[in-house]
Amino acid sequence: MDAATLGTGPSYWQVGAALVAVLGLLVVLLKGLQRWQGASQQSADAQLLSVRRLGPRRELQILRVGEQVHTIYRHESAMVLLETASSADHEAARPEPAAAQPSLPRRLMTLVAAAGGASRRASP
Repeated sequence: MDAATLGTGPSYWQVGAALVAVLGLLVVLLKGLQRWQGASQQSADAQLLSVRRLGPRRELQILRVGEQVHTIYRHESAMVLLETASSADHEAARPEPAAAQPSLPRRLMTLVAAAGGASRRASP
């Protein structure tokens, strides 16, 4: 090897910086692709039909995911699946707007009983 050609290549710092730049661009590109694909699928698959507030940080949600309708009870960080039905069954079971709806606590207790029994309170 010739002594004049030993120091003319790129330094280790330049190679390292180029590698970091290429990896960073790859991560940004993959994140963008993931968001683009997720946005097109998400809007078609899931839909929030209704939310009934039961108190602070408590709510009853009705979600449509594909052809299934799920009734979910949310409390702080916990979620409980109360009922699952097909879209056709859910539409058929909806009461007429003029009909009186049962009170929310009675409907909630009916759904809880159907999901596995009465809830248990923690002993003090």
